[in-house]
Amino acid sequence: MNKKEKEYLLYYLEQLSLKLRNNISEMQQGLNHIADISKNISQEIPTSPKVMTFDPLSTDKLAEKPPECLIRIREVCLLVSVSRSTIFRMVEEGSFPKPLNLGPRFKAWQKRTVVDWIISHDDN
Repeated sequence: MNKKEKEYLLYYLEQLSLKLRNNISEMQQGLNHIADISKNISQEIPTSPKVMTFDPLSTDKLAEKPPECLIRIREVCLLVSVSRSTIFRMVEEGSFPKPLNLGPRFKAWQKRTVVDWIISHDDN
């Protein structure tokens, strides 16, 4: 590599470094802005009293999770009382809800979907 190529490469790396620092700074400002907005919104929203409902899994930490939260295969297996291979076989057969595909090797179900499935299959 000759001297001119090295100078150009060093200049390019310096410009890239400046762009990255600028982007990081903008992201930090954005995060601070989001935190401020979230703080303001949470101060404006009155907290509603918690409603206690009976849940057959009340002794399990899984029961404390709200219905709209996402649960992974291990927790699905606990709720349905079957193995992970059975869950995935039932998904393939169409007899169990498909998981949300959140990325490669990252699948989850909404807890409400699984609980609704359990309730609908308890009647059978």
